[in-house]
Amino acid sequence: MLYGSKRNVCSKCKAVNMFGETFKNVSIDFISSHPNCTFSSGDMISGEMKFELSKDVKIQHISMTLKGKAKISWTTRRGSGKSRHTRVHSAKLELFKLESIVVQGQNADEITLKTGIHVYPFRCQIPHGDFPSSFVGLHGRICYTVIFGIHRSWHRAKQFESEFKFVNHVDCNNPALLVPISAANSKTVCCLWCVSGPIMMDVRMERKGYVPGEIIQISAEFGNGSSRRVVPKALLVQKQAFYTAGKSTSKIVPRTLVCTMGQAVQPNHSDVYCELMLTIPEDAPTSIANCPILEVEYVVMVSLEISGASNLETLFPIVLGTIPLRQEECRPPPYSMVAKNIV
Repeated sequence: MLYGSKRNVCSKCKAVNMFGETFKNVSIDFISSHPNCTFSSGDMISGEMKFELSKDVKIQHISMTLKGKAKISWTTRRGSGKSRHTRVHSAKLELFKLESIVVQGQNADEITLKTGIHVYPFRCQIPHGDFPSSFVGLHGRICYTVIFGIHRSWHRAKQFESEFKFVNHVDCNNPALLVPISAANSKTVCCLWCVSGPIMMDVRMERKGYVPGEIIQISAEFGNGSSRRVVPKALLVQKQAFYTAGKSTSKIVPRTLVCTMGQAVQPNHSDVYCELMLTIPEDAPTSIANCPILEVEYVVMVSLEISGASNLETLFPIVLGTIPLRQEECRPPPYSMVAKNIV
C-alpha cells in the first residue's frame, strides 16, 4: 500500500475478472486525515476510482460495495496410508456490507463510456459498531474492502477491489488497563528422597495496557533455596486463536515475539532483585477480543529455568491498544495473584 505524504492518500487495487485490455491503469485511492491512512468506526471514507479505457464500452451501471469480513481456515489430517483423510475447518463472518450506485443510465438504459480516462469520486460512511481491527494471521484474516463493479447487459460483472486498513481503537488509559499487577509462585524440587528448599518468585508489572513500541518493565524478586542454578527469563507471547462456528473446533497458535534473560540466581541465595525489559515490536498487531472466530491475545511469561527440573512460571495477560498512556493518569491500587505448586 502506498501512502501520500501531503494528502494522506493510499492506493491499492486488485482487478477481478478483467475483460481483456479494455480497462487499463485502474486505481482506487483513499483519502484519510490519519498519516497512516487508516479508518475507524463511523469515519467517512472517501477517494476516487480511476481507470483508462482503450475503446468505447456500453454499461448499465457502476456499483460500489463497502464490506468488512473475517474468515479462517485450517486443515487436520488423521490416519495413515489409504485410511488417511484430511478435514478442512473453516468459518466466515460478514461484519457489514453496504451497496450503492456510482453511475447509472436513465430509465435503465445503457450508457456509453468513451475511450480515455475516467475518474469517479466516492464518499460513504463506515457503519458505527464494535468491529475488529484489520489483521492477517496464520490461519485467517480480517479485512475491509471497497469493491467497484462494472455491470453490462448479458455479462458477468467485472470487479475492481481495494483493501483499506481499519483500526478499532483501544485506549490504554482505560482504568481497567492501568491496574498494576503482581503474581507470586514457588516450588520445591526433589532428588530421590531429598527435597530442596523452596524456589520462589514475586513478580510485578506497572500496568496491563500497552501500545506497540513501548517497553514493558518487569520487577521481580527471586529466592533460590535449592542447590541448583536458576536463570530468570521473560517472554512476550502472542496467541492467535481461530474458531469454527460455535467454537466447536479451535486452533491456537502461540508465537514468541520477544525474549530476554536475566542474571543467574546462584544456589542458596534469597532476596535477589531483578529488572527485566521487553520491547514490544512496532509492527505487533493490537489485541482482538471482539471477533467470534478470530482472537489475538498477548501474555507476558516470567519464568525461572531450573537445571534438571521444570520451569517455575508466572503469566500476565496484557492488552495491546492504540492510544498510549497519558502520564498524568491516576492509577488504582494494585492487586495480587498468588499461585503455588510442588514438583
